[in-house]
Amino acid sequence: MHRIVGLVKKIRQSKLEVGQEVGILSYNENPLKEVLLDGITVISTDFVKLGRTAADLILKRERRHVQNPFELIVRKSL
Repeated sequence: MHRIVGLVKKIRQSKLEVGQEVGILSYNENPLKEVLLDGITVISTDFVKLGRTAADLILKRERRHVQNPFELIVRKSL
């Protein structure tokens, strides 16, 4: 989490305007990204489905690649 805070500090020092002159896109939603800079845009996986799929693969002793759904949450950082 500290990396995004460091990035925001550097952008503020550069005097660039987030959402206009520079954009921020991050992975995986969390409460800080929801409020930092009035919202950081994220691509976030469905962690509940990921956990269920992983448990199912373990129980069935399967090894395979699976696709997991994701969501793009666009906020003011773009």
